[in-house]
Amino acid sequence: MIIAKVTVPWPPSDLSPNGSQGDYRGKARLASAYKARCAMLMREKGRAVPRLPAGTVVSRIVVVACPPPRVSRYDFDNLAKRLKPAFDALADALGVDDGEWRAMVLERGERCKAGAVIVEVEVG
Repeated sequence: MIIAKVTVPWPPSDLSPNGSQGDYRGKARLASAYKARCAMLMREKGRAVPRLPAGTVVSRIVVVACPPPRVSRYDFDNLAKRLKPAFDALADALGVDDGEWRAMVLERGERCKAGAVIVEVEVG
């Protein structure tokens, strides 16, 4: 059963594991800002991600990547790493450890103007 569906911004390219170029503090600040933005979106009225009771199993996370037009190509393993702050924000909002999620599905969606990532949470 899907309990939450939230759309977060396309992750900044500087969060790529290939792109820190030695500026680890700058990358950490960017990751923190992206996580805060995602957390804010997950708390917005009408989109709020519910806090789950202790022991609830998150059976599946479905991630649909809708890149902005300027992104010529991307690979899923790099995208998943760039989305780590968003996943951390989701785990915090749900009140569950993301290490306990059973499965994650990454799908390619249609391009959209600013780029977005749609995340669905299933339990059961």
